[in-house]
Amino acid sequence: MPNESTRADAGPSWTLRVVLGLCVSALIIAGFVLKGDHHSPSAAGTTTQPTTPTSINTSPTTSAPTDASTTTPTLPTRILTNLPPPVIDMAAFKPPGAGCRFRTGAPIPGGGGADTTTTVPPITVIGRCTVLEIGDSLGNDVGWGLARELGHDREIRLVQADKSSTGLLTPWFYNWPRKEKVLLSQYKPQLVVITFGANDEQNLRLNGQVLAFGSAPWVTAYTNIVMKTATAATKTGAYVLWVGMPIMQPNSYRNGMVLINSVFDKVASSVPGMTFLPTWDLFANARGQFAESARVNNVPSLLRESDGIHLSFVGEDVMATYVTREIGDVFHVRIPPEAPMYVDR
Repeated sequence: MPNESTRADAGPSWTLRVVLGLCVSALIIAGFVLKGDHHSPSAAGTTTQPTTPTSINTSPTTSAPTDASTTTPTLPTRILTNLPPPVIDMAAFKPPGAGCRFRTGAPIPGGGGADTTTTVPPITVIGRCTVLEIGDSLGNDVGWGLARELGHDREIRLVQADKSSTGLLTPWFYNWPRKEKVLLSQYKPQLVVITFGANDEQNLRLNGQVLAFGSAPWVTAYTNIVMKTATAATKTGAYVLWVGMPIMQPNSYRNGMVLINSVFDKVASSVPGMTFLPTWDLFANARGQFAESARVNNVPSLLRESDGIHLSFVGEDVMATYVTREIGDVFHVRIPPEAPMYVDR
């Protein structure tokens, strides 16, 4: 009898363990699903994925966190104070056509003479525009945010073609010059948004020689590579918006990003049709230091991932809001972000 009593008591306990085990497993699986949904756009209908392995953003749709977005209607239209202006060189660059109304204040080629006075075009509807977005893993962050912020605009065709772990200095791993040429031919964009640099803090191999990162020969060679990447797009008649690297947490890595951003700045001042958009101060605190978190839309929010390099979900939207607003300002079109997120300053 004592043995039978013991077995009878063990029965419900074993059943309870099984049920609890199943519940824990379900929660773990749900966690992985939510992590997979983290970077999904809220409106994938206007986002075009390349038909090659570079396509991203294939998980189911999701929405931005509701706690931050609910305060959006009470926000000022722009909270982007104390940020450096973009570097723009539109001299002798013909605006794109095909129904896209991106325009700058630059003189039209051939209109010339000694009078180089520029007039600022009025803000107008955007028309039908194709925006090609390319880059590395930081480019992924920018692209995922843009997919959510531009997803409502049926006039914009956003093509995301980033590739994580790539850069401009490893063509044997992923040949971006060749891939960019294919994408430009396939999609014929009016604007190319470029985000590279996160993986370029390394030595550069050129003509059998290894150029040390940061050396004068390295800077010269990298400048030429950046220039070729930008002009490959502008030669097709597309504008280029080169998004700079944000401030980084790792000290030595952060110093390298300062040098890389300076190259982008220099190239943009000499390539007609190219704009360099600094983002360093967007993710810095009032003292100019790395900010892992901040108040966004009046809500305390995490801006960066734990590596101090990549952007969080909210950080992606902060970046995309900034990029979207600057596209409107630089090219004089109405292009409001879907769910704008601003760092309170």
